[in-house]
Amino acid sequence: MNAARTKLREFKLSGICNSLEERLQFAKEKSLAYLEFLELLLEDETANRRDNSYRKRYAKAKLPVYKTIEDFDFNFQPSIDKKVINDCLTCSFIKEKKNIVFIGNPGTGKTHLSIAIGIRALKKGYKVLFTSVSDLLHSLNTA
Repeated sequence: MNAARTKLREFKLSGICNSLEERLQFAKEKSLAYLEFLELLLEDETANRRDNSYRKRYAKAKLPVYKTIEDFDFNFQPSIDKKVINDCLTCSFIKEKKNIVFIGNPGTGKTHLSIAIGIRALKKGYKVLFTSVSDLLHSLNTA
């Protein structure tokens, strides 16, 4: 087993390496065919890579806090059109190469909504960068 783990690490297959013993036991108990066993291992590797990719993109996004759309209280801010926000959550604006800018008074949910949309985009595999207008203008002036 150690030789197999060494090879898996060498080939950077940590998802398979982490689940190998559990999957071997499961395969024995269920009398899985070799191909079924291999498919399970490949699913584990795929999930591991997807999770690692998300974590890296999340760290690079510089989101100040973790907020989701499920946590947003639309009743608190009835002027916000929920349909427009739900459309933004599909991330179609990214495919269309459009931007979203939230403008409004303090405490109206701009940051919460932008973070929630950013997290949804991260989960869909997109890269995200959270910034404020003042930080954006500062970086443009120093460039």
